[in-house]
Amino acid sequence: MNIKPLTENNPVARGLGWLAGVICRRRRLFLYPHIILCGLAVYYTITSLQFDTSRNNLVGADKKYHQNFLRFKKEFPTQDDLVVVVESENQEKNRQFVERLGARLEAETNIFNNVFFKGDLKMLGAKALLLVPEPDLRELQRTLVDFKPFLEKFSRTTNLVSLFNLINAEFRGAKREANPENESLVKALPALERIVRQGAGSLKRSGLPPSPGVTALFDAGENAEQQIYVTFGEGRIYLVTAQAQREELNGAAVDRLRELVEEVRREVPGLAVGITGEPILEIDEMAQSQKDTIVASIAALILCALIFIYGFQETGRPVKATICLLVGIAYTLGFATLAVGHLNILTITFVPILIGLAIDYGVHLISRYEEEMRHGATEEQALRTAMVYTGQGILTGGLTTAGAFLAMAFTSFRGIQEMGIICGGGLLICLVPMLTLLPVLLLRGRQNVIDHREGDALDRRERLENLWLSRPGTVAAVIVALCALAATQLHKVYFDYNLLNMQSADLPAVRVEEKLIKSTPKSVLYGAVIATNVHHAMALEQQLTNLPAVASIDSISLFMGDDQPRKLPIVEAIKRSIIPFGDPDPSPVKLEELSISLLSLYAYLDLAHMEVEKEDPQLDKQLLSLRRAILELRLELLRGDEATQRATALRLGEFQRALFNDVRDTFAALRNQDTSGPLRIEDLNPSLRNRFVGVTGKYLLMVYPRKDVWQRENQKEFIDQVRSVYPDVTGTPVQLYYYTELLKSSYEEAARYSLIAIILLVLVHFRSLISLFLALLPVGIGFLWLGGFMGMRGIPFNPANIMILPLVIGIGVTNGIHILNRYAEEQNPSILARSTGKAVIVSGLTSIAGFGSLSLAEHRGIQSLGFVMSVGLATCMISGLTFVPALLSLFFGRHQGHKQPGGDKPQAVVAK
Repeated sequence: MNIKPLTENNPVARGLGWLAGVICRRRRLFLYPHIILCGLAVYYTITSLQFDTSRNNLVGADKKYHQNFLRFKKEFPTQDDLVVVVESENQEKNRQFVERLGARLEAETNIFNNVFFKGDLKMLGAKALLLVPEPDLRELQRTLVDFKPFLEKFSRTTNLVSLFNLINAEFRGAKREANPENESLVKALPALERIVRQGAGSLKRSGLPPSPGVTALFDAGENAEQQIYVTFGEGRIYLVTAQAQREELNGAAVDRLRELVEEVRREVPGLAVGITGEPILEIDEMAQSQKDTIVASIAALILCALIFIYGFQETGRPVKATICLLVGIAYTLGFATLAVGHLNILTITFVPILIGLAIDYGVHLISRYEEEMRHGATEEQALRTAMVYTGQGILTGGLTTAGAFLAMAFTSFRGIQEMGIICGGGLLICLVPMLTLLPVLLLRGRQNVIDHREGDALDRRERLENLWLSRPGTVAAVIVALCALAATQLHKVYFDYNLLNMQSADLPAVRVEEKLIKSTPKSVLYGAVIATNVHHAMALEQQLTNLPAVASIDSISLFMGDDQPRKLPIVEAIKRSIIPFGDPDPSPVKLEELSISLLSLYAYLDLAHMEVEKEDPQLDKQLLSLRRAILELRLELLRGDEATQRATALRLGEFQRALFNDVRDTFAALRNQDTSGPLRIEDLNPSLRNRFVGVTGKYLLMVYPRKDVWQRENQKEFIDQVRSVYPDVTGTPVQLYYYTELLKSSYEEAARYSLIAIILLVLVHFRSLISLFLALLPVGIGFLWLGGFMGMRGIPFNPANIMILPLVIGIGVTNGIHILNRYAEEQNPSILARSTGKAVIVSGLTSIAGFGSLSLAEHRGIQSLGFVMSVGLATCMISGLTFVPALLSLFFGRHQGHKQPGGDKPQAVVAK
C-alpha cells in the first residue's frame, strides 16, 4: 500500500489548469457577469423567499402517523388555539381582563373566531340550560323563586339611581318579622355590593367597563364565577382562547392579539399576562431563530474576516475572499428560493454555516497563492499552481462537505431534506465565485509586490510542528490515551427529546406554556380520537376514561347526556318564572341624584347594622361591607372639578348600560330557552360544535394526558395506552413523539449516507486505501473526543445538535484531504510549516467561528448546535494537524523535497 503522488496528469488538474489560463487572459469575462448575477439573485430572494413557521410541514406526508394527523386536520379544520393566560391573586381583576379582551376579540371577526373565555347562557345558545347539571338546574329554579319578589321590582328599574331607590324603598318597608321580601333583600346584599364595588372600579379604569355578570344577582361567591370562566390554579389563572379564521392568518392573528392584550393591560394593570399556544410557539420560535441567525451571521462574518486577516497579516486578500463569499451566499439564497421556496426552523441557520464553511475555499487558495508568490513565482504561475494542486483539494473537500449535506436529501424528514439541498447546493455554488471571481481579484493588488519583496521565511509553525514530527511515537501514545479517556465518558451521553428544552428559556410563550403545565394536574396538550357517531364516541370515551395515563376527556358527550328528558320540565318551569326586563337608560348617570340615593342607603345600612349586630353577626358583616363599598363609590363620585364630574357621569353611564343590558339579555336568554326536545348537535353554539363535530359529521374526543407529554417517557406511555383502544390516535403528543424520533433517525441515516459518499469521493481522489484511512482518521478521533467531552459536561444530543452527525464527517474529513493532498504532492509530512498547514488552521478557525456564532443564539437548540459543532470541528482539526502528520512521519519517513519557485514539480518519492 502507498500514498500515490499528486500530479497534473489527471482530468481535474488539466481542467483547473485550463481555467486558470482563461482567467489570466480574460479577466473581465469572470468579473462583470458575477456582479449582474449577484444583483438578480438578491432581488429574486427579497421578492420571493417565504418563511414557514409550521413544525408540521417539516415532516413528509408519507408517514402513517402524519397521514392520520392530516386527515384529522381536514376533518376538523379549525385552527390551533391562541391562548391568553391571565394570572393574579385578585379574581375580579382577572375577570375584568378576560371580559374586556374577550369583547375585543369577538368584535374582530375578520381575524378571530371561536373565541371562548366563559360558558354563560348567551354564549351556549337556545338550549344552554340542558347543558347544566341537574342539581345546579334545580338550584337555579329555587333561586329564581326566592328572588322573585325582588326581581319583580328590579325589572322596573332602568338605571343605577332607580335601582338604589328601589333598595331604599325595600329597607324602608322592611318589617322586623321574617317575610319573603326581607329574605329576598338579604340575599341580594352580596350582589349589590359587587355592583357598587365594580361601579367604583369602572371609574378608576379606562376602556369600556364590562358588566358585573348576571351571577351577581344570585351568587357573588367565587365558586359560581369559577364555574363560568375558564380557570386553572383554583381561580388564580384565567384563560381566553381564540382561533385565527384561517391558517394563513395565524401570523396576523398573533400580532393583533398582542396589540389587544397590551391595550387591555393598560386598562387593567397589575396582572401577569402572557400568550401561548402552538401557533404562537411556532411563530415566536421562528422569529427568535431569524433574530439569532442575523446576529450569528454578522458575528460569523466579522470573526471569519478577523481570523483571516490575522492569519495572513493583511487585509486585501481576506476582504477579496469575503466579497466572493458574499456573492456565493447571494447565489445560494436565490437557489434556495428557486429550489425550495421557503426557509424553516432548520434551514434558517444556513447563512452562518455557509460563512464558516465556504470561506475555507478562499483560505486554501489564497494561502497557496501567497506561498508561491513568496517563492518568486509570477502572478500567473502562482495562480496556476494554486489552482491545479490546491484546487484539487478544494474541489474534493468541497464535494465531501457538500456530500455530507446532500446526503440529508435522501432521508425521510422533509425539513432535513430541505436543509441538505440548500446547504449542500450552497457549498457547491460557493465554489464558483471562489474559483473564478477570487482568482481575478488575486491577480491585482499591492500585496503581490510585497510577497515578491519579502520572499519565504522560516515560520514559527515549523518549530511547533517539530514537537510532534520528531516524536511520532509519543504523539501516538498520547492520542490513544486521550481516546481511551474519552471512551469512558461515552455512556453518559443521551438524547433529549423535549422540544421545550430547545426553545429560548426567556421566550414569553415558553414561560407561559411551562406555567400552564405546572398549574394543572393534566397536560394542556391532547390526543385526538375520532368517532364515527355519538354512540361510538360515548363507547370510546368509556374505554379511554379507565386508562391510567388519561386525566380527562372533552367530547360531545359532555353536552349529550341521557338525563335531558328529566331536565326539560325544570327548564320549562324556569322559563315561566322569568320576568322581562326593559331597555336601560341611555343617558349619563345623574351623579347628584345617585349620591343622594347612596347616602340614604348608607343610613339604612347603619340602622340595620344596629338592629342585627348582636343577633346575626354574619348578616351584620355583609351590611358593614356593603356600607364601606358605598362610601368608596361616593368618594369617587364627588372627586374632581366640573370636567371630571362630566367624565365620571359618562363612564358610570357606560357601566350602567353594560349591567342592565347584561341582565336584560340574560333573562331574555332564559325566557327563550327551547324546550321542544332534547339537545341536538345542531343546537350547539358554533364555537363548541366546530371543536367536536367535523366537516363530514365525525366526532372528536380530546384525550388529555395525566402527565406532562413534553417528556418522552410520558408521551410513549400515553400513546401506547390510547392506541390499545384506538390505534389511529393523533394530535400533538403523537406528532411530538414521532417528529423527534424521525428527526433523530433521519440524521443518523444522513450520517451513514454521508460516510458512504465521502468514502467513494476520497477513494476516487487518492485511489488508495491507506489514504482513505488517514483521511477519515481525524473524523473518528474528533468524534470520540467530542463524545467524551459531551459526556463529561453532561451535554445531551437534541433534535437540533444531532445535525452534527453528518456534518462533522463531511467537514472534518476535509482536513485530512488537504493534509494528504499536500503530502501526496511533496511526500513530506511537514504540513503545518507550509501554506497548507496555515490554511487548515485558518479554515478550521473560520468554520468554528461560523458554527460558534450560533452559540450566541437565545434559541437553545440553535445554541447547542453551534457549541457542539464548534467543539467537534476543533477536535477534528487538532487530531488532523497532529496525529496524521505524526503517522506519516512514523511510517513513511520525512523526505524534504520541495519544488523550485515557479518551476515544475520535483520527482515524487513513493511511500511504501
